[in-house]
Amino acid sequence: MKKIIFIIMLLMLLPTTAFAHTGMESSSPKDKETITGPLTEIVLTFNTNLEKLSTFTLLDKQGQKVNVDTVAVEGKLLKGSLKTPLPNGDYTVNWKIVGEDGHVIERSFTFTVNMPEQATVNMPEQANKTPEPTSQVTEPTPSAPSGAADTKEPVETAPVQTPSNAKNTFIWIGVGALLLIGIVGFTMRKRK
Repeated sequence: MKKIIFIIMLLMLLPTTAFAHTGMESSSPKDKETITGPLTEIVLTFNTNLEKLSTFTLLDKQGQKVNVDTVAVEGKLLKGSLKTPLPNGDYTVNWKIVGEDGHVIERSFTFTVNMPEQATVNMPEQANKTPEPTSQVTEPTPSAPSGAADTKEPVETAPVQTPSNAKNTFIWIGVGALLLIGIVGFTMRKRK
């Protein structure tokens, strides 16, 4: 009887473990993370190797596409690099990958860049400008009001449904049920 229970439990676990699709394990920056330093690279890590067609786009708060200089696949990693650090603001990463199993998966996550004012002034873009003469006093560039960060509306993204997952699960449950019936029948015959 213990063997039958063990086999049933094993069969119930098979559909979820053996046939899991590619999914994102982690990202840098993380979902909903606030970055307080210069950001020049976005890295997404997945649980299986990716096909070269995999990519992502970066959008600002207004939904405008932000230029990412290079997006490349390196095994399980999807990397994007920027020549200049992102300015303060809210961003959405929309990724679309093709896993080793051939399935296309699309998801998104958000993050915020909120560098202190001193750090934004010292960004490389600013450092390359010629300094003003020391005899003149220059006014600092006005930045967005500090309360502006508190009035941000969350960006909602709908998860993409993959009907093939449900179909595969039902098939494996059916196969498991048939195997279970066969095992129970075999055990009953053995006892007679």
